[in-house]
Amino acid sequence: MDRREFVGLSAATLAAGFSLSSSEAHGAHEDFGLQPVADGVIDSPPVLQNPAPDAMTVSIAVRAISTAWVEYGTSSTLGQRADNSRHGLLPLDGRIHKIRLTGLKRGTRYWYRVGVCPIDFRGAYKITRGAAEFSEKYQFTTPGRASTASFRVINDTHENETTLKGVTERLAACKPGPTFWNGDVFNDVRHDNQVVSQLFRPGGSDYAASNPFCLVSGNHDVRGIHARQLDRFMDHPGGVRFFTLRDGPIAYLVMDTGEDKPDGHRVYAGLNDFARYRDAQRVWLERAIEEEEFRDAAVRVALMHIPLWGPGSSEDSRVKWAPLLARAGIHALICGHTHHHAITPLNADHPYVQVVGGGPAPESATVIEGHADSTGLALLVHDLAGKELANLTIPV
Repeated sequence: MDRREFVGLSAATLAAGFSLSSSEAHGAHEDFGLQPVADGVIDSPPVLQNPAPDAMTVSIAVRAISTAWVEYGTSSTLGQRADNSRHGLLPLDGRIHKIRLTGLKRGTRYWYRVGVCPIDFRGAYKITRGAAEFSEKYQFTTPGRASTASFRVINDTHENETTLKGVTERLAACKPGPTFWNGDVFNDVRHDNQVVSQLFRPGGSDYAASNPFCLVSGNHDVRGIHARQLDRFMDHPGGVRFFTLRDGPIAYLVMDTGEDKPDGHRVYAGLNDFARYRDAQRVWLERAIEEEEFRDAAVRVALMHIPLWGPGSSEDSRVKWAPLLARAGIHALICGHTHHHAITPLNADHPYVQVVGGGPAPESATVIEGHADSTGLALLVHDLAGKELANLTIPV
């Protein structure tokens, strides 16, 4: 390929990360699933991630090489702008943009919209900006010290489009609060376009444009040729998949149970190291549960994909973490994985209730809602038709 052929490649082809001959360049949009810029460069609603009292990440999928920024403020007139320049360079990507808003105020409502500008990048001195596009305006509220708080949990959707549509419709009817996607978003992770379809516009919705989304990694989310690229689209606190989050009276604790078979199982071909990963989480957990932000919360909720107790549970996770969860005074453990909704009452082994969500078939999928104040935690489990499957009140 000579220089003239190379610079003639489309921005969408470069975004896909492939080098094509001039004869292959024609039709590259179809080959790699990227739409022509003529269809619009924005490929999803905004998705909020990594909420903090003073920060929020706004992410958005795009169809072609572009730059992006966020306009935001405490009123609908916006007035502030963030673009996350790094080393003097503004963002440039062909599939995903993640813009971190910092310096925010705790418990404060913000308006925002995302701006995206396609870039025709043909050489170091041959760069052309296209017309800017904008998302709709949305609102979010940073975590604060309110006396009440709510959250939502979904799990094991496994790329089932009917379930995704039903789940996101149920989420739209829930009270505002973070959404924890409690594992097995995927069957296995294969390519960027699949990630965008499942996490950025599931069921054609804008499910995380006003309420932040937190991924709780499941065993199917670490499978597939593209699983190691998933974090390119994610923004986790501290860059890891185990973390705490405080919002009002609730302290959330998220753990990553990893795979559901031993690392040495032949199907993994020696590529897994989850036993040591769980060891590292245990060391972190010992410190995390002693942090003041966690200890002084009225309600403490743990989330992990594979249950610690009952059928389909993770023995390695249970041995390494269960004593610490008991010491931490967890009030509820919310899991998925088994595809069957179930409740395990507290007992001498685990002084907290374990709630497991169902899925992935539409008739067994669930949405779990939590509402807390200084007196306790209410957990409601609904199916996709809105039928109440469980209603628990957990005093503190």
